[in-house]
Amino acid sequence: MHDEITKHSKKIYESVKNQKQSFGEKLKDILVEIFIIVFAVTLSIWLHSWSEQRHEKSEARDFLVDLKGDLISDINSMQLSKQTLAQNLDSFVFVESLTREKIDSLNKNKISYGFHAVIGTTKINSGNYEGFKSSGKIGYIENKELKKDILKYYQDESPSVLEVEKISASQVLKITDFIAEYAGQDINSLFLTPKFKAMIATFRSYADGNLKAYAEAIALAEQIISEIDRHGA
Repeated sequence: MHDEITKHSKKIYESVKNQKQSFGEKLKDILVEIFIIVFAVTLSIWLHSWSEQRHEKSEARDFLVDLKGDLISDINSMQLSKQTLAQNLDSFVFVESLTREKIDSLNKNKISYGFHAVIGTTKINSGNYEGFKSSGKIGYIENKELKKDILKYYQDESPSVLEVEKISASQVLKITDFIAEYAGQDINSLFLTPKFKAMIATFRSYADGNLKAYAEAIALAEQIISEIDRHGA
């Protein structure tokens, strides 16, 4: 491009210096050369911009394909954690409801009972997102709603899931540690203590929030996947 501009600029100079041409002829030649230069520069800029846009779209498409895989993995992880938490909640609520009469009845009928205390850990795959965002390429995603949902998922929803999950897990550990203190003693007495029931009630309140966080994050992840599929990524 530089050589072309130099060549046509030289022709303009030669036309200006040409003593054999009339002023009208010189003006005509100069205008033609200027038009050629302007056209060439404009075309070059357009082609460069077009090439850049194609490259950006290609990078965004590749990112969204990888992101879809990450979200599917996230959903599966959250579903497992949600299932584990729901089992804990059901078990803990049952134990919380125990009374001396109910315990006596269960023992009399030789019905076993206890509680489920397994900690689920969700893995959020954020590597692709963080790399794409930190490189300043998040703007390559042209669909504004899709971009907004992706940002919301990684900046709001998934961090909330991990935070409330951490709190719920800490409550489970407190309860299991408290039970460990009663090792070798009458476990039924433990279930009836005000402290134990208060700990269960606290866990239940956090667990409800945790389940809500799972549901909202999963719903948004599924919505993003749907948007990616709709736009052919």
